[in-house]
Amino acid sequence: MNKLFTRLAASLKKNACLARAAAVLQKSGNLARIGTALVFSLVTAGAVACGGLPLRLLVLVVACIGLLEFLTMHTGPARPGLKVAGIALCAALILSQGLDPLITLAAAALAAPAAGLVVIYDRIRGRNSLSAADYAPLFFGTAYIPLTLQLGLYLAPAEQFMVILCAAASDTGGYYAGTLFGRHKLCPVISPLKSWEGFGGGLVLCTAVCLLMGAASEHLQWRFLHLPLWAWALMGAVLHCAAVAGDLFESAVKRGLGRKDSGSLLPGHGGMLDRIDSFLFVLPTYMLIRVVTRFAQGS
Repeated sequence: MNKLFTRLAASLKKNACLARAAAVLQKSGNLARIGTALVFSLVTAGAVACGGLPLRLLVLVVACIGLLEFLTMHTGPARPGLKVAGIALCAALILSQGLDPLITLAAAALAAPAAGLVVIYDRIRGRNSLSAADYAPLFFGTAYIPLTLQLGLYLAPAEQFMVILCAAASDTGGYYAGTLFGRHKLCPVISPLKSWEGFGGGLVLCTAVCLLMGAASEHLQWRFLHLPLWAWALMGAVLHCAAVAGDLFESAVKRGLGRKDSGSLLPGHGGMLDRIDSFLFVLPTYMLIRVVTRFAQGS
C-alpha cells in the first residue's frame, strides 16, 4: 500500500511539472519567443551552411543593428553622426575580414578618426557641451560587437555551428529551467529573474551540446580540436559560464541606463543585442580555448 501511494504521489508531481511546463509554453510571450528563435535559427543556419558572402552579409547586418541599439541606449534617438560612424566602422571591420591582417587592423584603427569626424560634426551643429566621455560608446561598442562578431568568420563551419549552438543551449536551458524551477536568485542586483536553477539547466544543455559535437567530430573526422570527451565537457561548462557572463553584462548595461530591452526588433526577445549578448562572450572565449589548445598541442 505504501508503495502504491508513493507511486501515485510521484505521478501527480510529475503531471504537475508537465502542466506547469505547458502553461509556460502557452504564454503568448513564450510563443513569440519560440517563433522568433526558430526563424532566426533557420536564417543563421542557412547563412553558415552557405558561408562566403551570405554569412558575411548576415554578420554585417547583425553587427550594424546591434551597434545601433548599443549607441541608441546611450545617446537616445539623437546623435546621428555617431550612428553613421558606427555603421561605417561595422562595414569596414566585417568586409575587411579575410584580407591582409594589416587591413583589418587599419579598419579597427579607424575608430579614432571616425570619432574625430563626429566631434567636428557635433561642434558645427552647436553641441559644444559634449565631453570625450560622450564619444566612448563608439569605441567600446565597436570592440564589443562588430570586432567580436568578426572573429566567427575565421572559424570552420562546424565550429561556427558549435559556438552558436552552445550560446543558444545556455540561453534556452537557463530560461526554461529558471522559469519552471527557479527559486534561488543568481545575481538579483543585476538580473532579478536569473536563478541558480536556471544556471544549472543551461550548464547541462550547453555541456551536452559540446559532448555531442566532440563525439561527432571524432566520427565525422572534423578534427578542428583534438580533445578527449572529458575536455569537451569541461569546455561546455566554460562556454556556459561565458554565456551567463555575457547575459549579465548586457543586463548591467541596460540597468545602468534604465532600459529593459536593447530594442524591440525581435518579438519575445527584445532587440538584436538581447539575442546575441551571450554569443558575444562565448565566441571570444572559444577562440581563446582554440588558440591555447592548438598551441599546447603544437599544431
